[in-house]
Amino acid sequence: MVTWARVVLLQDHPRPYERVQAYRILTPVNPAVHAPRLARALGDLVDGFAPGAPHAALLEEAATTLRRWAESTDVAELLEGGRNRRAADHDGPDWDLLAASLALSAAGRGDAALAVAEELVECERRRRRHAPEAAGRLAVALDHLAVLLESRSRTATHLRAEAAALTRTAVPVRSTGIAHLLRAATPVRPARDKRAPAPSRNPMPMR
Repeated sequence: MVTWARVVLLQDHPRPYERVQAYRILTPVNPAVHAPRLARALGDLVDGFAPGAPHAALLEEAATTLRRWAESTDVAELLEGGRNRRAADHDGPDWDLLAASLALSAAGRGDAALAVAEELVECERRRRRHAPEAAGRLAVALDHLAVLLESRSRTATHLRAEAAALTRTAVPVRSTGIAHLLRAATPVRPARDKRAPAPSRNPMPMR
């Protein structure tokens, strides 16, 4: 089965369902590399469905795959592993970056979560110049970055406004549902309170 999967992926234009099946086979072999590709293949498959075709289970599979990947893989490794793929302006969406940012936030690593969110926004801005239909993805990325900034008591009004404007004109894309599932399952944690600790109720007696 692994050989079949590799042969399928060597084709110039494999069938969308065969591409999904190939990544399903390869993901247990090397999840750090293949889990984000499986999620992307599932999104591409869903986007090609006819209107009204059932697709919720596939979106859930993609979101669950990315959550597990982000929680179990070293962040530096998972981000570096995807940079060659992200170098292609036409590629996307980078919901692996969104999953990583959410996992970092849930782990209390706010600075790292913010840095990954900024990379996500940068990637989607660059891709939108080549694919105007990607406006909805950029809107999601901007909104996520805004939530992270606001959790740290920073202003994000400009990001909110840009995301809202993009949402009004964006063409709905089914695979964006992966991002919505990720965000619903792992809400952003508020930044840790850095105020000085309260004084002890039982102060040391003066000598």
